[in-house]
Amino acid sequence: MVLKDEIYQLDTGEQSNLSRLMGSRGLILFFYPKAGTKGCTNELLEFSKRKKDFDYLHYNIVGVSADNVEEQNQFACNYNVEFPLIADTNKDLINKLDLISPDSNSIRRCTFVVNSHLEVVNSYMDVDPKKHVKEVLKYLQKKVEK
Repeated sequence: MVLKDEIYQLDTGEQSNLSRLMGSRGLILFFYPKAGTKGCTNELLEFSKRKKDFDYLHYNIVGVSADNVEEQNQFACNYNVEFPLIADTNKDLINKLDLISPDSNSIRRCTFVVNSHLEVVNSYMDVDPKKHVKEVLKYLQKKVEK
């Protein structure tokens, strides 16, 4: 699947298309149900702890939820997040990736590896908020070594 290079609202109030958010090798898009909740905070902190590892591999990190700009900004400020959070209030990106859980109508916790051509090259569905960040890094390290 190839994502469209559409414009999204960021936690800072700025707007950006996906290609502008990307590292030279790609982008890690992680989706979470609700800013500030325990699982989402754990996931955000895990990505934050590993940001330098992703930077070293030339992949940027972007978090996404349906929370509004103010909620995303508060979430980012509370934890000194050094990567953007998309406020996908209309659920455009969320719906394109079919991330609404039919059981609970909430956003599924998933992570996508996107290459520099906006092609989704790997996905991690319904992940553990603490453990999957290491899995993503391990995948990227193997991919970069090839």
